[in-house]
Amino acid sequence: MTGPLENWEKMMASPVAVLGDGVSGRGVCALLGRLGWQFRVYDEKGKTLTPGKLRSSSLVVASPGFRPDHPWLLLAREMQIKVLGELDFASCFTPSPITAITGTNGKTTVATLLDHVFRKLGHKTSIAGNTGLSLSQLMAEQVNLRARIFLEVSSFQSRNLSCLNPESVIWTNLAEDHLNYHGTMEDYFRSKCSLLQRCQKEIFVGQSVLRWAKRFSVNLPDQVSIVSPIPGPIPSLCEDHFLNTHPQRENFALASAFAISLGISESEFILASNDYQPEPHRLRKVHQLEKVSFWNDSKATNFSAVIAACRSMREPIFWIGGGQSKGVMMDEFARELSQYISKAYVIGEVGKEMVGKIKGFNVPATQCFSMEEAVESAFHEANGRISILLSPGFASLDQFKNYNERGNLFNQCVLELKKRFATSTQELLY
Repeated sequence: MTGPLENWEKMMASPVAVLGDGVSGRGVCALLGRLGWQFRVYDEKGKTLTPGKLRSSSLVVASPGFRPDHPWLLLAREMQIKVLGELDFASCFTPSPITAITGTNGKTTVATLLDHVFRKLGHKTSIAGNTGLSLSQLMAEQVNLRARIFLEVSSFQSRNLSCLNPESVIWTNLAEDHLNYHGTMEDYFRSKCSLLQRCQKEIFVGQSVLRWAKRFSVNLPDQVSIVSPIPGPIPSLCEDHFLNTHPQRENFALASAFAISLGISESEFILASNDYQPEPHRLRKVHQLEKVSFWNDSKATNFSAVIAACRSMREPIFWIGGGQSKGVMMDEFARELSQYISKAYVIGEVGKEMVGKIKGFNVPATQCFSMEEAVESAFHEANGRISILLSPGFASLDQFKNYNERGNLFNQCVLELKKRFATSTQELLY
């Protein structure tokens, strides 16, 4: 082992300070436990990290939710105690080749698609990061050691890397997001860019990445391949396959280009993709009641994902969206959204403001105070062929634990409608 933990066995004389008690923090604790290394967990809602506790620590491992300017991290650096993020720490004990996957949208789709295809073709793979287990947890459980890891990496995780050196990188796209954290698009872009600088071999990026690189006068590494989206339906995939929707054709092209670079043929990749199913809450058709279809895209937490979903719809759209703002301006989003939707039903903290902006572009909009109200209102006002699309464009944390809980509630609301619709239809027969 090289790098900051090359003498880690000597460092074991003192405990590790683990910052954060979430998924990443618990993964770090599991790996430390497997190594036989003592640790103490500190969290803003639990134990406070003090200078005295820092002095007795050999290392600080921070979860991605801790900003670089957090007082505890600043104090650790001032006291010259080594600070690592969860990915950096775990990578020091990872023997597997890592393919890092980042981007504003599409990370999970690319990671799960590659995992699906590679496994189907007989390769050993694992998924870690924002999808599946944390990298630390994966190493603690020693799942498929030496198998290729498809690692989903957020901008929070990539901005201060010092140890992780992925064999290959896929960067799907870049659009406005997380500006409440990064402040500027340039900081957001450069946070993801650090992955490219640390890559050992192939890099595949979508076209929007190149556009932002030119805007910020950043020269991408020589090994970068710019991948264009597939212009039409993917050969041998049925027309309504998830991967044939507008935003997914670029993700498919990126995943395919990477697989081909490792010796998998294009025809093999397409054939193995036929039975791929997306993760829950990613532009899935939930149900259809007569001429009204219900689509769950709760994972869409930024504006570009919403517009991509709208472009995939073939019928007039009744949009359900809203939630908690991430610091991105809404005016341009409302203008673009208004070109695709027929009506809007807005929930969450941004409800009142977003309704006003959408109405400004002559599109009917209603503020709803619950998911139940939004689904009910949209269904009862639907006339003819309508797609009711939950594609929020905002974070869920104002009303829900996460986007999964939001999406599950939408599905539940649709199920209740289905039951009532079936009952009323039956009653009409008698």
